[in-house]
Amino acid sequence: MKKTIAFVLPSLNAGGAQRVVSTLANALILEYNVCLIVSYECKPFYKLKPDVNIEYCQPDSNYNPNPNPIQSLFNNFKLVKRIIYILKDYKADIAIGFMPVTNIYTIIATKFIGIPNIISERANPRFNSFGKFWTFIRRIGYRYADCLVVQTKANKKYFKNYVKSSIEIINNPLDLELLEKRNLQTPKENIVLNVGRLAFPKNQDLLIRAFSNIDNTNWKLILVGDGKNFQDYKILIDSLHMHDKIILAGNSQEVHKFYNTSKIFAFTSQFEGFPNALIEAMFYGLACISTDCPHGPSEIITNNYNGVLIPISNQKALEANLSKLMRNDTLQAEYSKKAILTTTAYHPTDIAIKWSHLIEKMIDNHSKK
Repeated sequence: MKKTIAFVLPSLNAGGAQRVVSTLANALILEYNVCLIVSYECKPFYKLKPDVNIEYCQPDSNYNPNPNPIQSLFNNFKLVKRIIYILKDYKADIAIGFMPVTNIYTIIATKFIGIPNIISERANPRFNSFGKFWTFIRRIGYRYADCLVVQTKANKKYFKNYVKSSIEIINNPLDLELLEKRNLQTPKENIVLNVGRLAFPKNQDLLIRAFSNIDNTNWKLILVGDGKNFQDYKILIDSLHMHDKIILAGNSQEVHKFYNTSKIFAFTSQFEGFPNALIEAMFYGLACISTDCPHGPSEIITNNYNGVLIPISNQKALEANLSKLMRNDTLQAEYSKKAILTTTAYHPTDIAIKWSHLIEKMIDNHSKK
């Protein structure tokens, strides 16, 4: 009989953690009964297999982004109570939290009903501030986690004083749907691509300025994603008279089309938890330039071997390396070939096996207590 695992996360909107959970759920459904416990109701952005169950703790109409302290306490109590109910109803063998706040919910709920837990940190904790209260609660609460999963060696080092039990490094998987839609025979166009949320940490204004400042004859820059800086970037592009050369494509359910047709990927983040888009671009064979930001890119790219690493916020370095790649088809091809080989380690089947081994280990350890 299949065991039941439950993932606990805030939403199923577009985002790195949501993509990872969706990919894992689709891969693990062959071996387990899988339930996604989601804080607030929303339409899933990523495709899920029909057998994956989704349970929402509260309807979207009840979501209040700015609650007062009393409302916040009441909401948290209701969410934990609902998670406990769902875990018991599904007879879950283990619960797996994603993201800091839902990690805390998961720890409390699993301790209350006596099943093991795994929690997972996806962002860079040195830069991912979510308030003094939750930072304090995380430091206390994580001591009761049965296992913490992180994606980089640097994140493991950061959390070693938080967690009494084990910390495991498991990289993000490539999205199975993206994997299936890669077509290396698609004719490439003179496109520099960026994929990600349009917000400060991603620092796309650096890329926009750099691209506008170099010889971009017969080239275009396309930014796929949405975020609070969308309008600011639109104004910036217009001010540089680049509206016919730089395109803000917004969120896309068909990002594979951009990966298949682009030649170069430029990644300008100030910091990362683990750069999903960079892995995807390398898998599709794009020649990649990335800031050497904490954490992730330097564990994926070997400078001047399978891509290029540049200092954070260094526009001159970005301009020089973009120009070099745009002019050099041979270098593009060299980076492309090596990038594809690098990403074999991120195949969703292999990553799912690592998660399955950890899940079985945690359930087995708990049964022996």
